[in-house]
Amino acid sequence: MEEKILIYAAGNPDAYPLEYYDADSQAYQGIIPELFREFSAQSRYEIVYYQAGKTDRREHLAKNLQVDIVSGYTEGGAIPPGVQALTIFHTTQAGEDVAYQLCFTQIAPESLQSDFSKFVESVSQEKISGLLITSAEPPQSPAGFYWGMGALSLAVIALLSAIILLARHDRKKLNKARRDLEIDETTGLGNFDCLVRYYSQFINDKNRILYSLVYFYVDTDRLRRLSSSEETDDFLRYCAAVLQEYTADTDILAKVSDHGFVLMKLTSNLQKLDEWFTPLFYRIRSYTEKYAKPFEAGVTAGVYPLKAGDRDLNEMILSASQAAYMAARQHEDYVLCSDQMLQKLTEEKQLHLDLEQAFAKSEFQLYIQFYVDAHSFQTVGGEALSRWNHPQKGVLTPNLFVPLLEREKMIGKLDYYCLRKVCEFLEDLVRNKVETFFISCNFSRETLAAADFVDRCQEIMNAYHFPRELLIFEITESVPEKNITQIKRNLIALKKYGVRIVLDDFGEGFTSLYDLQKYSVDGIKLDKGLIENVTAESGKAILKAMIQVGHELGVTILAEGVETDEQVQALQELRCDVIQGFRFCLPLPEREAKNKVLEQFL
Repeated sequence: MEEKILIYAAGNPDAYPLEYYDADSQAYQGIIPELFREFSAQSRYEIVYYQAGKTDRREHLAKNLQVDIVSGYTEGGAIPPGVQALTIFHTTQAGEDVAYQLCFTQIAPESLQSDFSKFVESVSQEKISGLLITSAEPPQSPAGFYWGMGALSLAVIALLSAIILLARHDRKKLNKARRDLEIDETTGLGNFDCLVRYYSQFINDKNRILYSLVYFYVDTDRLRRLSSSEETDDFLRYCAAVLQEYTADTDILAKVSDHGFVLMKLTSNLQKLDEWFTPLFYRIRSYTEKYAKPFEAGVTAGVYPLKAGDRDLNEMILSASQAAYMAARQHEDYVLCSDQMLQKLTEEKQLHLDLEQAFAKSEFQLYIQFYVDAHSFQTVGGEALSRWNHPQKGVLTPNLFVPLLEREKMIGKLDYYCLRKVCEFLEDLVRNKVETFFISCNFSRETLAAADFVDRCQEIMNAYHFPRELLIFEITESVPEKNITQIKRNLIALKKYGVRIVLDDFGEGFTSLYDLQKYSVDGIKLDKGLIENVTAESGKAILKAMIQVGHELGVTILAEGVETDEQVQALQELRCDVIQGFRFCLPLPEREAKNKVLEQFL
């Protein structure tokens, strides 16, 4: 069973029968507490009143951030500063409309307000009326206030009137709130929740097999590396506008994630997809030329024809998205979900089931790909890589399991596992009098930006003995803007500890020179795309400038993806310091790599 998230609430002890403190039961009673209990039973949250008593301590508890929710306020009233309000009831007092609100403090989970809002919308009027009648029994103890039966009747009538008002006067507001929750902020299209609602309304057993689910994939990570978040959002809005033009009245279009759009398309002839896709892709790819952008922009698609027995929308989206990713890898416009491709998805699901066992049985193995001095060709260090030695499938490369780990939020487990193996490798080399060979480690963006990243790394490194400067942490320039502050803190702490920092994929985007100022690095690793063009005059000129700037800043220049003698010669002429690539060595298993290092250094 999923562990509940504990939510603390500060209540109004004197808002009978909406919410009040009952001295006999020493607990809050009324409509709001009943809603809290109902919500807790149906959700992953458990709402409890903090320091329940007859004294009103809401303002104090909210100011000190001791609670997630503060209740019992009216719209326009003196609510505590720094909170977000959600209206849950309307009533009339002295002929005026009064709205009762819940307030969410800064420490409340981000999803709590939207989850509770959806819950309130789902509660039927009959249910609320029942809660009202149940809660309208006079409290056994006045608890600082007294209600006569006449006043009680008026209160019941007033709140019953509130239900009618909520059903009539506020229906448009509730519908608007629901629509707002179903809108993607970037594009204005419906989001995943909107897709689910329309799918359930318009696609049924009679017409299901006439539809195909088309997933359009946009590599937003790459676009943000090459440009910026703002330009990426502009392109997403452009894609949304084009897709809307190609969406018929019988289709459903939504933006379901940062990377993807889904179009439920009514089509009985898959052979005509080419005729439909060709002008659509042309329009989207014309964005670069039309708006004079210095990067290539485009999308790929995966097509999943719905079957009569299909019910799980998530499974269908997963299949179509995997086909779209495959299209991107194969440089195709789109891929149709065939039986063969679906079989590959089934195998991926099996890999997912094997992940926990892989860690428990140490099936993930350390591989090393050597770096060599650009002039002497002597081995000077290596990059740590991971392989999965699967008991049935053999050795699997990262492209087969890293996406799984990222999706299941397990990538950090592999990152720290690999770091431990590297520390063990370096300690063994030092024990054998090899004290200059360095190893670089890659970390996922999620791991690198974690608040406890430094503590966990130091805990691992403290268990091993080797010069800390032999360990290099590689960071990528595609780090989201929101994570930069935390990453800077982490890098500063690690450098103080003695670890060196290298900026990976340098030159892939247009922010690299800025990144040299943004991060304090010891080296830069030139992107493979630059190396492929090093023999061309324009490519050589770009690399010459980058290497010169790097040397003037006192950083080491590494080149990855070196595969030919011509590339080697060009890099030597440009005074590159260190080279890595298949021209010199393929990635080697840990034991084999260690033996080669010992042979050279001893």
